[in-house]
Amino acid sequence: MPTFKIKTKQRMNVQGEFVDAGLSVQISTMCANPFDDVEKIHKAFIRVHGIDLKPEGYLSPGYLISTTI
Repeated sequence: MPTFKIKTKQRMNVQGEFVDAGLSVQISTMCANPFDDVEKIHKAFIRVHGIDLKPEGYLSPGYLISTTI
């Protein structure tokens, strides 16, 4: 099962709080593209940083970058 590091590409405003570029989480998924399992990314950011990127529409490759670990 591949492990991915998901990082924010740019500074963004999430529900009134600024999030700097480079904020990251790690996820493991059976998918070759981690954005096919976007719910895992969503839950990881909430669990690790307490940030909900879903309502703002930031859970996409336009705002996040993934690398294989």
